[in-house]
Amino acid sequence: MAEIVDPDGPDGVRMTWNSWPRTKVEASKSVIPIACVYSLIRAPPSATDAAFPLLPYRPLRCRNCSCALNPYALVDFSAKFWACPFCLQRNPFPQHYSAINPSNLPAELFPQYTTVEYALSAGPGGPAAVPAPPPVFLFVLDICVIEEELEFVKSALRQALGLLPEHALVGLITFGTQVHVHELGFADLFKTYVFRGTKEISKERVLEQLGLTGRGATGFPRAGAGANQTTASAGIAGRFLLSAADCEYTLNS
Repeated sequence: MAEIVDPDGPDGVRMTWNSWPRTKVEASKSVIPIACVYSLIRAPPSATDAAFPLLPYRPLRCRNCSCALNPYALVDFSAKFWACPFCLQRNPFPQHYSAINPSNLPAELFPQYTTVEYALSAGPGGPAAVPAPPPVFLFVLDICVIEEELEFVKSALRQALGLLPEHALVGLITFGTQVHVHELGFADLFKTYVFRGTKEISKERVLEQLGLTGRGATGFPRAGAGANQTTASAGIAGRFLLSAADCEYTLNS
């Protein structure tokens, strides 16, 4: 009997292509855009597999693009530098990494740890840790299907909502010949922003149409943002996001 191979692999990653284009010319010839679905809260593939390792410290980030140190980074153990695999920026290791060597690696450099979790907390004498924002689940649904398939999609969406944590935030975008961004937080009336599918619209124009300009690029609180900014930004995003506990009626409607 043939072994069934998990297409998402141990990290819960699924790509539209098996390989990346090597040049801009190859990228321009790609009919299907390069995209990735990353299941961040995926459970271990089987009961015998261990969960993702939890590291009790902050990730070491690239000073140019903020990529976190990972097994794909090029490490110079003698000079105590690591090269970012995304932007190739050389980054020095901090002092507490001074003992690093090929036989003494931090967990984030283990080849088998391609996905890790970090338990962020305040450092000694440092500022209090900022509470983690609730997870956001943005459902993007293709509604250009026959009625029977659409009913299956609706059923699957209801099941998915039932599995989400109650404090998780949920948003909805549907697309066919047009793209509909649904304002779930507008309680008095169902409100939808419609964009033509045949017209290319810039990111800045979309943000302007959705009213997300003026208080940050996306309307979501940035890491390390103050309490006032976080509250204001959360209010903007709250127009399009509802908690899983509150959005079931709206989505069913």
